[in-house]
Amino acid sequence: MNTAYVVPSSEEPGHTAIFRHPSFKDGTHNNEYADVTTLYEVFQSHVQRHPQAEFLGTRTFYPENGRFGSYTWMTTSETQALVDDFGSGLDHVYREHVKAEQKNAKVAEDDGVPEAFTRQQGLGIFATNRAEWLVSELAAFRTGRYSVGVIDVAGVGRAEFDMNHSGVAVVACSMDKIPRMLDRAGNTPGLRVIVSMDRLDCSQPTIATQAFSRSTTDVLRARAESLGIVLLDMDEVVALGRLNPTEPRPPRPDDLCTLCYSSGTAGAQKGVLATHASFTYAARSAILAMRFGSRTTYLSYIPLYHVFDRYAVYAIMHSHIRIGFHSGDAARLLDDMQALQPTVLTTIPHVLNRMYERLAERTIAAASLAGAVARVAYGAKLKRLRVRGRATHALWDALVFSRVRMLFGGRVHTVICGSAPLDGRVQDFFRAALSCDVIQGYGQTETMAGGLIQRPGDRATGTMGVPNPGVDVRLRSIPEMGYVADSAERPRGELLVRGGCVFAGYLRDAERSQAALLPGGWLATGDVAEVRADGSLALVDRIKHVIKTARALWIEPEPLEAQYAAHVLCGSVFLHGSAHQRELVALVVPSKAFDAWAARAAGGSPAPSRAELCARPGVRRAFLRELHVHAARLGLPQAAHVAAVHLEPRELTAVDGAFYTITLKLRRHAVRAHYAAAFDALYKGIADASCDDAKGLGAVGASDAALSTASSASDTAVSVS
Repeated sequence: MNTAYVVPSSEEPGHTAIFRHPSFKDGTHNNEYADVTTLYEVFQSHVQRHPQAEFLGTRTFYPENGRFGSYTWMTTSETQALVDDFGSGLDHVYREHVKAEQKNAKVAEDDGVPEAFTRQQGLGIFATNRAEWLVSELAAFRTGRYSVGVIDVAGVGRAEFDMNHSGVAVVACSMDKIPRMLDRAGNTPGLRVIVSMDRLDCSQPTIATQAFSRSTTDVLRARAESLGIVLLDMDEVVALGRLNPTEPRPPRPDDLCTLCYSSGTAGAQKGVLATHASFTYAARSAILAMRFGSRTTYLSYIPLYHVFDRYAVYAIMHSHIRIGFHSGDAARLLDDMQALQPTVLTTIPHVLNRMYERLAERTIAAASLAGAVARVAYGAKLKRLRVRGRATHALWDALVFSRVRMLFGGRVHTVICGSAPLDGRVQDFFRAALSCDVIQGYGQTETMAGGLIQRPGDRATGTMGVPNPGVDVRLRSIPEMGYVADSAERPRGELLVRGGCVFAGYLRDAERSQAALLPGGWLATGDVAEVRADGSLALVDRIKHVIKTARALWIEPEPLEAQYAAHVLCGSVFLHGSAHQRELVALVVPSKAFDAWAARAAGGSPAPSRAELCARPGVRRAFLRELHVHAARLGLPQAAHVAAVHLEPRELTAVDGAFYTITLKLRRHAVRAHYAAAFDALYKGIADASCDDAKGLGAVGASDAALSTASSASDTAVSVS
């Protein structure tokens, strides 16, 4: 099931052989879907095959009580008509309000600017997931333009950066974004037109219009005019299009389809240039790998400005698909699922981990009789999964897990998780609870989210699976980190990807483009992977995230953090180290169970606050002992034990919103910078105190002599993956 095909005689010094999908050994798509070469053609093909089918779904919003009702649907033909009218209207808007010289010509001579960028125009799209988001992108494609997903998270100024860096002059957005855009119009001098996805007369309420009225939008219009910005709504642009219809100007395969900004885990944002050819190739690869049925209902909630959700949307668009958009509030996600009853979900570990915590607490981790029954049921379903390949169990599904399945709508048959490795316990729990495939995939913005994926029915955990159809992967050695790709025992190295899904480069960044795009068409991903014994590939870590300590040991923090976070007292864990320090230290956000435990550890004093408990040296010392016992129980090497801990009473998202990327990956550099003083204090405490009577910031634990036993061999990677 897991084994990738190894291309014969493809080994090279310092590299593994080339791996491919076992059903596509020649490295191509076997001419399947060869007639579809652009994302606009993907949509047109769907229109031709399913003209009257329900296509885009939106939950009815009731402003009087702030609640949502059932989904209402646009058919494929209705969507086509709206795309045509809005696209024609956009042609008129650009012709009237955007000067010809603004057509990206000003950056024509910049490094990292392809010819397609200079001859095409971009349409900014600034909203949470909704039908109008996809309609706007398809209308841009119809008119030979490309989309730019504008991001309003991860720090002040991000939206302005996206608009300025991409040079967009027209932005389609939800009404709630308009005041912010006008407030900061001085920071986006190239902005000429704002198109509201919501009616400016407020005659059709949505969740984005709650704070507005006809009088407030009149003020917005006047303010926009004073700033030299044209403010229209989508209905007005559609009316222009109906009065001034234009012929479609379908894109070519080498045209840009989107400028997508990377999540920024390693620092500065990068504008990833995606062509229609590359994105369509990735979508074809995905549908060939998954082979979804003739009728698929999909919930779109992962932000569309990232490639992951659009990758899924355009892949499944090859089939008969209904796309229901979430209500716009993450707290309503399960409610959206119950209303839509999706059959396919894409998700990220952050979402599944949160759901797992809540569901496990009520089922397999409950102390009641119901918890005991749930644990028996879970064990029986896991055994059936291992033996038969499916976890369906008539008795235990009816008694225990049918309620969990109904929380997800009751019809889910495939859950695809990407963006980061998923804990095996969480993956198995949802396989058993939902009686469906829960598989992991791997991709980057630079590969249009495509790369590797587990095959349907794969029961393994901790793996990325095999390459997508038509995609080549291999590993190359990283000698300075001790990773040897051509090792006979455990091949490890940087993951390289090659195929039609690879991006065209970074906008205005020729240096980083050249560093990422290697000779032979290979993309250097910056991720470390290994070839597993079963023939699949597993992600080890990001190269930039590996910690080298003063003992010349390389520590992979993220797998270790997942191990520590399994402790009942831990919510989230961040490990920190330095080439100037011998030990690891930890930043821990405690779990809910911490409060009662810490109150007892503090001597039963009158209910102090969580912040007070986290600050008490005695609590920190007791907490660190718990971590050491936990690490010993897991069999972690001494070099992976933490020597001091800083307890943070608040979730990291509450401390600084810039800690997470748009795909909820942790920005490790941002955490290190924010807590630099705390980490310095931990190391000072280690230096100043003995291990027996440490009185600093929790610096107790394994002695230097004990830790030194792990450093007998230099340049050794500590791995717990």
